[in-house]
Amino acid sequence: MQNRYDLIIVGAGASGLMAAIVASQKQQKILLVEHMEQAGRKLRITGKGRCNLTNTAPIKEFISHIGSDGRFMRNAFSMFFNTELMQFFEDKGVALNIERGSRVFPQSGKSLDIFLALIKTIESNKNITILKNAAVKNILTTNEGVCGVVLDDGKNVISNKVILATGGKSYPQTGSTGDGYTMVQALGHTIVEPIPSLVPLVCSENIPSELVGFTLKNVTLTISDKNDKKICEHFGELTFTENGIGGPIVLSTSRIVSRLLHNGEQLKATLDLKPALAIDVLDKKLIRELDENGTRVLKDALRLWLPAEIIPLALQTMHLEHYKRLHQINAQERKQILRMLKTMPFTIVGTRNFDEAIVTQGGVSLKEVNPKTMESKIVKNLYIVGELLDLDADTGGYNLQIAFSTGFAAGKAVCE
Repeated sequence: MQNRYDLIIVGAGASGLMAAIVASQKQQKILLVEHMEQAGRKLRITGKGRCNLTNTAPIKEFISHIGSDGRFMRNAFSMFFNTELMQFFEDKGVALNIERGSRVFPQSGKSLDIFLALIKTIESNKNITILKNAAVKNILTTNEGVCGVVLDDGKNVISNKVILATGGKSYPQTGSTGDGYTMVQALGHTIVEPIPSLVPLVCSENIPSELVGFTLKNVTLTISDKNDKKICEHFGELTFTENGIGGPIVLSTSRIVSRLLHNGEQLKATLDLKPALAIDVLDKKLIRELDENGTRVLKDALRLWLPAEIIPLALQTMHLEHYKRLHQINAQERKQILRMLKTMPFTIVGTRNFDEAIVTQGGVSLKEVNPKTMESKIVKNLYIVGELLDLDADTGGYNLQIAFSTGFAAGKAVCE
């Protein structure tokens, strides 16, 4: 390995790999530093190993799915958006499918195909050197800007351009350990405190063991503050965990409520198990079914309305006598059943940790980064991309597109 390069890229994830490919087109000598044994480890497990590459939504709708300040991405998206990204991989022989929700996946259903398309392009390029099992400890600077990096073995590598693509803190086992935050903060950057996002929520209620891992489909989750003001609402699938709730609608919810929880706000959730039925319609249905099944006991009769797995939680929620016969249930008790079906309550007390978070919320303040080039406004020729930025989005391919687009913008900028 030589001591001087035209460009050093720290981190070989989605944004770092894309930046290397784009920058190498100008015949620059590039060093790509990765502190794991293999590059792209997080990329290879994304989307449960299927890799939700992007989303075909138009720019305005796409930006609405991005937290913090999605408008920051307008310039990068104007250079390299979903159609360009899809064409990029198709040109490299990766067939793609558009699935429900406008989500784009490799036709094979394997994220490995996305990673291999990137890494093979890099490995076949004589201008790019990949240094694995090597961590960057510090960024070297002068009054004029970046001048290189210090590796963990103490060696200095010189370059007047550095792209930081170290990722956030989610899935730390893949290499996202938050080192990048420390490095840029030492250079004067403001860090919005990183917290887990797109992550299961923790509840104070006891989740019965038979319910753990069980998935409910076609339910509505509503999150409210302590004053019952609705914060958000999502319809879809929910999965119970040992100490709370997870699944697609919970992950989407978590992006909105994680910061509130982190700031100590008290939140509660209600689960509508019968969202297709208005409450008055469901009440009439209940009256009829209670009458038709009068000799059945409540514990068994709940199977009329619910899957068996959730009945212990339903009984726990209602505080009704389990073996009371339906014909003995009065109007007030019927209302308790109705409330359980339409507004099953949960007290949200926090989120799971970074080990289970799909993305990191927070990062380098967007006010300190040029949205056209991803160059730091504090340190000349330092570029900050991907999850290291204070950008996160809903599930559905939005986060990976941000990574690829910011990587592309920085890779293009260092060539100009």
